[in-house]
Amino acid sequence: MPPDSQDSVRARAIEWRIRLRDGDDTTWEAFADWLAEAEGHAKAYDEIEQMDLALEPLLPHVVISEAANDVGTPAGPLPRRSRRWLIVGGAVAASAALAVAVFPQLASSRYEVVTRPGQRQVVELDSATTVTLNGATRMTFDRRNPRYASLATGEALFQVRHDDRNPFRLEVAGKIVEDAGTVFNVAHDAGEVRVAVAEGKVVYDTKRDAVALNPGQLLTDRDDAGVVRVTTVPSAVVGSWTTGSLVYSGAPLSQVAADLGRALGVRIAVSDAIADRPFSGSIRLDDGGPDPLRRLAPALNVRLTKTADGWTMEPVGGDRK
Repeated sequence: MPPDSQDSVRARAIEWRIRLRDGDDTTWEAFADWLAEAEGHAKAYDEIEQMDLALEPLLPHVVISEAANDVGTPAGPLPRRSRRWLIVGGAVAASAALAVAVFPQLASSRYEVVTRPGQRQVVELDSATTVTLNGATRMTFDRRNPRYASLATGEALFQVRHDDRNPFRLEVAGKIVEDAGTVFNVAHDAGEVRVAVAEGKVVYDTKRDAVALNPGQLLTDRDDAGVVRVTTVPSAVVGSWTTGSLVYSGAPLSQVAADLGRALGVRIAVSDAIADRPFSGSIRLDDGGPDPLRRLAPALNVRLTKTADGWTMEPVGGDRK
């Protein structure tokens, strides 16, 4: 890659790092598209992310003073472009390297893992604890504390080593999911958190109430509902997306569309007219791309319309429910 192109990719990676700090779902979808554009994008972003994480704990201790009339320093302010590249191209890289090399104990132990739509990734936290991230998922882990994780958006399956003295805790949407068992699945998107338990037990703490969930139970917590809802789900199908199956019992089409989008790597919107329509059944995902959607349309009783950035599920004919 030519030097100019490398600089351009690094500058874009810095921009994404800044935008993602307060990014919404649309921002993260655009970021995922940028990562998929070229293989070098993910590597460039990882490098910038590690620099940022290393610098973060040092910033409160940094004092910047401006020298006056230093020997060999040109009079007058530097041009805007020169100042920009001095800051992001020199000081950041040098300070990050210094922080890691001289003050490694000050470097942040937190790190993010982001998957693109259609991608899966397994993170091993210790010899008996693994987290499998579904597509379009963003999580934060801690190198010094394997009993911590945070799910910003997306879905993950947790297989956790239980420890009464040091329980595993997951932060999601301002709530805490605490392990009291071994296998559970958590999804967070569109203002909703879903927690399903396959083995053992977990406790969902809303800071107002704590709800204990046993195998075969599914908790749904919507931002606009005010209360959590607990229903049943076959333990065997919890996290079945890891083997290419999606199983539903009365799930709204909006959830089905979100799950298909994560698994297939495409954006799928749902018409408001049918977003809440329940669906029960099993969906087998044999390959990626739009073809599985076309095959599924009759089973879902929807019409699929291609859009500029994905697909839209719409009612069939005059059906409005």
